[in-house]
Amino acid sequence: MQNEKTNCPELSVVIPCYNSEKLIHELHQRLIKALDSMQVAYEIIYVNDDSPDHTGSILKQVALENANVIAVDLMFNSGQFKALLCGLELSRGSYVVTMDDDLQHPPEEIYKLYHKIKENDQLDAVIGRYLKKKHSFFRNLGSLFMQKLSGSQRTGIKMTSFRCLSRNVVEIILMHKTTSPFIGSIIRKSTRRIANVDVEHHARAQGKSNYSLKKLAVTGIDRIFHYTSVPLKLVSISGIVISIGSFAAALYYLLAYFMGHIALPGWTTLVLLINFYAGLIILSIGIIGEYLIRILGEVSGSPRYFIRNIYRRQDHFVNPEGKYDQI
Repeated sequence: MQNEKTNCPELSVVIPCYNSEKLIHELHQRLIKALDSMQVAYEIIYVNDDSPDHTGSILKQVALENANVIAVDLMFNSGQFKALLCGLELSRGSYVVTMDDDLQHPPEEIYKLYHKIKENDQLDAVIGRYLKKKHSFFRNLGSLFMQKLSGSQRTGIKMTSFRCLSRNVVEIILMHKTTSPFIGSIIRKSTRRIANVDVEHHARAQGKSNYSLKKLAVTGIDRIFHYTSVPLKLVSISGIVISIGSFAAALYYLLAYFMGHIALPGWTTLVLLINFYAGLIILSIGIIGEYLIRILGEVSGSPRYFIRNIYRRQDHFVNPEGKYDQI
């Protein structure tokens, strides 16, 4: 049904796209079929993250042929999370579904997310929980590590990029002006009213994932330093443990000295201790440096993304708030 107060669609589907020229047509056809069967007013927002292939031109064509589709071209490659934020900024639906462009999130499963959040008006977010993940071993291992780090094991909520969000949560997400947004972490900080629903997870239809092992590692490190203080806590705990150990070692050597068990001054012990503490100090400085680098990035004021073009049919709605301008 249409949102009567604002004349906005009931459901927005936001999809960041990168190097997906071979998948767009199948994705769009399946999306249209799935959304039409739900009998709700909807819009689809594709965000082309400056793909080097023909993704942008294909999305432009799709948008000009469909009145309920918006295609966005970004000026530079901003990354999946920032591209997703761009789509959220342009969305108008009472509920917003986010999903990937590689068909690992089946469009036919959207109704599960939507129905779950609609049947319980206390929920702010419904996250798709994969029955069986079709990612590579290293990506599954990294996901498990990040789930444990974020506390998912304690709450029992699995966080994925296939989700349905209420408009309130979307607005809260957009209030966060961080230059390195991780939507799952922001959702956790924004509300406790989150639920999972089981969905299918398919193998990538064509090509390879855009997330190489190096990119996954960089993304994981960014997520750790931006949204947790775990490294600093580890340094703090290590300092306490090592201080206790050092005090115990000093007491041991002092007693050994008075008991006559040490004939020669122990230069080996001294060198080992100096190297150990020097290494700990350098490690601590490195961790603090990583936080400082990210703090400088946050306060520099650089744009998270910049829109080159927005394509939509002439008979499409016009956004009265000017959200199609620079963000």
